[in-house]
Amino acid sequence: MLPLKLKLSTLLQILSIMKKFSLLTTILSCLCISSCTAPKHRVYHHGFSQETSNVFASEILAQEFDTIERVLNILKEASNQLKEGKSVPREVLYGIIDIIENFSDKHHQEKEDKILFPFLKTVQDGDKIDFFGQLLLEHVLARDKIRELSFAINNLYQGKKEKKMITKISSSYIKLMKRHMKTEEKLLFPWMNTTLSHDDQVTLVEKFKAVEKEDISAGVHEKYVALIEEIENQLGLFSK
Repeated sequence: MLPLKLKLSTLLQILSIMKKFSLLTTILSCLCISSCTAPKHRVYHHGFSQETSNVFASEILAQEFDTIERVLNILKEASNQLKEGKSVPREVLYGIIDIIENFSDKHHQEKEDKILFPFLKTVQDGDKIDFFGQLLLEHVLARDKIRELSFAINNLYQGKKEKKMITKISSSYIKLMKRHMKTEEKLLFPWMNTTLSHDDQVTLVEKFKAVEKEDISAGVHEKYVALIEEIENQLGLFSK
C-alpha cells in the first residue's frame, strides 16, 4: 500500500485537476450559450459612434429604421392593450409621443427634410421632384397624426371613445410609417446609391454628423434608448 502522505498528495493533485477541468467546462459552456442565444431584441445603432468614413448616407438612414420599428412596436402593443380593455398608464403613452417627436422624427425626418431632399434636388435632373415631394408630404401627414394622437391621449380617461380614437390613430400612423419606410428602402436608398458620387455621400454623412453632434454630446441618444427599453418592459413586450 502507498504511504498515507503520498496518497493525500495524489488525491489533492487529482482534485486540483478536476477543479480546473470543471472551471474550463463552465467557461466553454457559458461561451456557447452567449453565442447561440438570441437577444431579446435587435442591437440598434444610434448616432455616429461607429466609423462612418465608408458608410453611405443611405445606410445611416436605413439603420435609423431599426429604432423607428421598435417605437412602432411599442405603440402597437400599447394600442392593443387598450383595445383589450387593459390599463395603460398615460405616462407610457406620453413617453411614446416624446420618443416619436423628439427622437425618431428629429433624427430621421429632419435629416431628410432639411439636408437630404434639398441636396438631392441639386444633383439630379428634376425627374424625382414629385417623388421627393411625396415623401415630404408623408412626413407632414405623420406629424399631423402624432399631434392628433397626443390630443387623444390628453383625454384618455374621459371614456371608451377616447381609447378607441387612440387605437384608430395609432393604427393609421403605423400603417403610414411602414409604407413610407418601405418606399424609402425599395426606391429612395437604391436610387441614391446609384446616382450619388462617393463625394456626394461623404458630404451628406458630414452634414448628418453636424446635425447630431450636439445631441450626441448631451447624451440624447442614450436617454431615449433607455426610455424605449423602459416602456418595452412596462408593456411586457419580452415577457410573453
